[in-house]
Amino acid sequence: MAKKHIPIPLTRIEAFSDGVIAIIITLMILLIKIPTIDKNATTEIIWQQLYGMVQPFIAYLLSFVMVGVLWVNHHQFLRQLKNADRKLLWHNLHLLFWMSLIPIPTNFLGQNFQRPEFTALYGFVMFMCAFSFALMREYVNSNHYLFIENLSPELRKKARVKLRSTTALYFVSIFTGFISVYISLAIFIGIAVIYFMPTNIEVKEDE
Repeated sequence: MAKKHIPIPLTRIEAFSDGVIAIIITLMILLIKIPTIDKNATTEIIWQQLYGMVQPFIAYLLSFVMVGVLWVNHHQFLRQLKNADRKLLWHNLHLLFWMSLIPIPTNFLGQNFQRPEFTALYGFVMFMCAFSFALMREYVNSNHYLFIENLSPELRKKARVKLRSTTALYFVSIFTGFISVYISLAIFIGIAVIYFMPTNIEVKEDE
């Protein structure tokens, strides 16, 4: 007897995921401490205090882009599905767990991005985000009843290869910081650039 799959609407998984991602971004911006500037402070002191916000802001900007990349790909991934099932819900929670940790290494990078331990931690968390996303995609690839009919195997393969490549780059970034933190930072920025490049994995709408 064939196993019966109970379909689950995608609306719940989309709404919950969007809410969690919004909270993640909110937590990251709250990590930037706004200095209290005395009304009698000199211009030099004001600029010194504002300069102290530059590194935390850069760390926030980097993570904002990274979270944005994950959100866009998550949205695009769900558009390729007809519905969800119970196991897919758990895969999605696994992804959201690792994403929820992003504010922690972001805070460390904001304190001192020249510490290789901090770039290693950042790379590890981002690697686990990408890895959990890859696991979710592999699960769907092995259960074709979840995919919509008009998504070709070629497009699925292209998305899979891209995700695997960036996952490998994140893994490498864990260790390259001990050679030079700028190599790891270049990997983080490079991955963001890769995902900003247009790809043909959009779903063709039904007539």
